[in-house]
Order: sequence, then structure tokens, then C-alpha cells
Amino acid sequence: MYEELIKEYGGIEVSAMEVYSDMFKLGEGYLQKEREEKGEYKANPIIYYKNNDESKGNYRILFEDTFEEVLKEGQEADFCIINGISYFGRKNVQAHASKMYAMIFDLDGINTSFLKNFLRGCFVEWFDRDTLYPLPNYMVLSGHNVHLYYIFEEPIPLYPNIKLQLKELKYALISLLWNRYTSTIEKPQFQGINQGFRPIGGKTKIRDRRVRAFQLNTHPYSLQTLNDYVPKENKIDDKKLFKESKYTLEQAKQKFPKWYDKVIVRKEHTVSKWDIKGKVNGKNPYALYDWWLNQIKTKATFGHRYFCIMILTIYAVKNDVEFEKLKQDAYSLISIFNDIADEPFTKQDVDSALECYDERYCTFPIKDIEKLSSIPIERNKRNGRKQKDHVIVMNKMKEVKKLLGEDINEGRPKGSGEKRAIVEEWRKNNPDGRKVDCIRETGLSKPTVLKWW
Repeated sequence: MYEELIKEYGGIEVSAMEVYSDMFKLGEGYLQKEREEKGEYKANPIIYYKNNDESKGNYRILFEDTFEEVLKEGQEADFCIINGISYFGRKNVQAHASKMYAMIFDLDGINTSFLKNFLRGCFVEWFDRDTLYPLPNYMVLSGHNVHLYYIFEEPIPLYPNIKLQLKELKYALISLLWNRYTSTIEKPQFQGINQGFRPIGGKTKIRDRRVRAFQLNTHPYSLQTLNDYVPKENKIDDKKLFKESKYTLEQAKQKFPKWYDKVIVRKEHTVSKWDIKGKVNGKNPYALYDWWLNQIKTKATFGHRYFCIMILTIYAVKNDVEFEKLKQDAYSLISIFNDIADEPFTKQDVDSALECYDERYCTFPIKDIEKLSSIPIERNKRNGRKQKDHVIVMNKMKEVKKLLGEDINEGRPKGSGEKRAIVEEWRKNNPDGRKVDCIRETGLSKPTVLKWW
């Protein structure tokens, strides 16, 4: 059994409250108490649970002084999830995330041999770092699979720029931890930082079996320590971690009056959506959305079903698809997804994925869509060239065709919007790109890029 193997490597079984007290630093004033006065700007972890005879689930705040009492409600529910993050408000939605206390990973498709490979790798020296894998603080048996808990020395404030970096770090660590030596499942399940997990002491999918936890490591982690295990491009940039606006709201009002009027006064969002061609030329206005819907009907795989619908929701936002149409389409996928594996895919899974129906997700990058869905997306091909080099090649081809007397489509009059088009095309291909990258890759001047950004 797994527990015997874990004990061979020094694991000691611990209770749920021992883990959560360590994780959320109970008693140290990080979490809000139930009747604590407002003004401290504290946040709390949240559990979601649902019983089989209930039509809808329950969200419960885990206040510091009633933590154990509320946790027990979730432990006795038929289904329950919690993660290592605290939230403002009453729901565990990513937009309300406050601080990350632990980074938690699923490791599916294990058996005794694979688990032994992983544990051995946590103690074997490995080239330029201490070990092959970081030793988790807690290893949790969730039924058929294992969860790995890495507790932070101090909770990480989840400013928007930090969320993106943490997501990249987690993806890179998943690629490290989940491989052909540690899992029977070939494709890792890339899960975001907001992913929930069955609570320790709670019910598993196996009848009469509870989630159990074993402590392997008493030393909490810093981001820098986890950084040492991932490639340079995925490392957290310490210089950008806590970078906030250098302007106060009053200064921003004076310096950016149009922005202030739009965002603060009229409360309009500043996010720009993709320009969907079909809406302009009279073709199918939902072409992009319909394309993805057809993709996941035939290409969705076990372990990625939830994310396929989450991304369908994001494409609905990108493509201005009405929520009711999205909901109907998403529910229609349940029977298809249940044919993929024995593990049921439920209406609750769909409802959870539909929470991403928010225009703040409309710039969700293609590379993350590919990682989460495990479905490759073909880009506009430029034969490996950078944008500026491709433009040069295409212009030279036009010159040659002119010399040969061939008819060519000149397009717009010379100079009328060409540079604007270059910037627009670059932004479409690089939704998370920065102005400085656009300047470097297109060869355009800084004023030109800023003008058309």
C-alpha cells in the first residue's frame, strides 16, 4: 500500500487540522475571525461542498475561530474541494483570490513503482540542484491518486502580474513532477493556481475511504527554492513580484483623465476583444466559438474535459456568444465526455467551468489554451520567420512578381495604415506581448508602436 511506502521515506501521518494549521498559519493573525471588525483587509480560505441529494452546492468561509467546525461540514459531504488560497468575499473565484499559502499538485496515474520513483527522486542529488524533485511538505492520498503540498514560508499576495507568473511556475513544475517515471498517464494535467482538491479527512471516490495526509518535510518553501527546479524562462522574476502602480488614484485622475472617467467614473472595462472577421463580412458570427466546440467534441481527453469547457467559455467571451447558448452547448457535451472515461463528468463540472464567462478572460493566451486542453492549435504560418522578416520576404516576392509582369493585389494605398496593421497583427499573434517586444520584433519605432498600440 502507498502509506507503507511513504512511511519508509520518513512520512508521518497527520490530521487535517495539523496540515491546515501549518498551511494557513492559524493563530498567527493571517485569517479573519468570524466576528472580527472590518478594516484589516484579511481574507479566508473557502470550501465548496455538495451532497448527492442536493440540487446545488454550498460555499463556506473558513474563519480562523470556526475553521475546524466548518471544515467538518465539508469532510462529511459527498463532494468537497478546498485549495491553498485565501479569498475576499464568499466564493473561491480567481478574481477574488488574495494570497497563496501553498502550491498543490495532482499526481494521477500512479502505482507503487511510480510513487517509489517519485520519492526516490526527492532524495537523490541532481546536477545543479539539491534533488531531482522538491520534497513536498505533505503527501496526501486522495483515493486512487496523490496530492503534493508545498507550503510557503509566507503567503504570496496575488496581484494580477504575480498570478500570471505563479501560473507559469506551476505549469513548469507540473512538467517536472509528472513524467513517464512517475505516472502511467502520458499527458500531464495542467491545473491553474485556483484548482481545488478534496479536503484531508474528507470522503474519496472509494467507498468508506477517507483522504489521508503524511508529513514528509517540515521546512516550508520560498518561491526562490521552487524556482531552482524550473527552466529560466519559467522562473519567478523577483524584481516584478510586488510591482504596483507608482500613481495614486488622485494622481492617475490628473494624469489620465480619459482612463479615470471610463474606468473609475463610468466603471467600464478596458479589455479589448478579438476582432472576429465573420461579424464584419456577414459570415457565421460565431465561427471561432463553433470551431473550438467541434474541436473538443472529437479531441477532448480524460483529465482535460473540465478545461475544454472552461476554454469554450473563454472563446464564447472572445466571440460575444450569449451565455444561454454557451450553457446549452456545454451541457450537451456531458454525454460525449462521459464516453471518454469511466469517471463521471457532471453538470457541476460544467457549472464550475462556466464561471469563466467574464470579459477579463478574453485575452487568455493560446499557449495556455493548448496546455490546459492538450489540444494543439495551428498558428498562422510564417515558416518560422519573425513578423518583420516575413514582411520583408513578402514585399520582395511582390517586387519579383511585378518584374515578371504578374498581377498582384496591392491592397491599401502605400503607407495608409501599413504600420498600424503590423502592430495589430503582432498583437493578435502575441496577446500577452509587451510594447518593447513589439518594437524589437517588428523593427518599428517606439513612437509608431505606441501610436497604434
